Amino acid sequence: MRTRQRKSPRKSWIRWLAWFAVSNVLLMGGVIAFVLTIDPYQIYHPVLGGRPRFNIQIQRFLDAGLARTSNYEVALVGTSFLQNVPNSAVRRICGMRAINLCMSGASIHEEAMAMRLALEHKGTKTIIGTIDYNSLSGGPLGQVININFAFPEYLYTDSPFDKLPYLLSWDSITASAHAVWGEDTPDENENADWPWKFPPSMVFEASHAVRDLNPTNINSSFHMTNLRLEDMENAFAENMFPLLRRTGNVRIHFVFAPYSILAWHDFAQRNQIPVYFAFKKWLVRQSQIFGTFDVIDFQDRADIITNMSLYTDIYHFNESIDEQVVGAACEDRQVLNSGNVESRTAKLLTLVKTTDPVEIVKTAAAERSQE
Repeated sequence: MRTRQRKSPRKSWIRWLAWFAVSNVLLMGGVIAFVLTIDPYQIYHPVLGGRPRFNIQIQRFLDAGLARTSNYEVALVGTSFLQNVPNSAVRRICGMRAINLCMSGASIHEEAMAMRLALEHKGTKTIIGTIDYNSLSGGPLGQVININFAFPEYLYTDSPFDKLPYLLSWDSITASAHAVWGEDTPDENENADWPWKFPPSMVFEASHAVRDLNPTNINSSFHMTNLRLEDMENAFAENMFPLLRRTGNVRIHFVFAPYSILAWHDFAQRNQIPVYFAFKKWLVRQSQIFGTFDVIDFQDRADIITNMSLYTDIYHFNESIDEQVVGAACEDRQVLNSGNVESRTAKLLTLVKTTDPVEIVKTAAAERSQE
């Protein structure tokens, strides 16, 4: 009588592991194919169906794809100071196709990563980047203090293996499904021309700009941190110098945006003006050394910074000012250089010393009641 041979437990275990591995490979391959075909963040190609969804909450994820796969010659990078301007307005002003890669609360490191992609993009001729003192508060690699948006650095690097978190994540699967079959949520828009438009809650009028503001302690509303000149220089140098050494034929304009006069009174109250002016002069010297970028300065524009009706808070201005800033960059106006940096910073300091934040807030707060 023949006896039945018992299967080796080891062989069964190996067979099970083999099937498990094959199943996982097939599953991961299917997920990668699904995400890659739709590509909701447009890392490899425009989103399937041609209807990208823009959401400020994932701005840092979406900007990587916009930088890689959009058709543009002018790129705007940096903080929210330049995000509220349509691409069509930049094209009208500069005469070139544009893309807005700005990020709300961007650090200097995040701005540099976006700039690197814009420099690598074929066809880029001009990059306009913001210089926001607060963007330097996180040091060379950290985020801006009190900013907690996740930054997906793997989407900004060149290694294909770095993209696996994008191609295999549950978030990418749901984003892919939503891109094709989902309805827009209240936080989303499909306005590819003006994807980062400020929301209706950001009202541009004087009384709104000074709401809940204590003119004798302005920073009590914002909790900005004081900065050291050495730290600011190091943060800029570590992130931007490697890029500024290899710009090719791309011209770069760094812009000092026009904070309102009340922001400068805040800086005076915290004794930060000497630090910020020293950084500005240092950056002008670097522009002369490198010769690959210039510095556009709107911070001494009294006609803008004293008009609180242009602002929604003490920092952010309406899109008409964005357009002026972009126009100055593309036309090489308002350039700060060694011949005018002393007189222009002195002019701004005089404006701060000859205005009273208490009176400015009082006048701005009364503006609506007078209407």
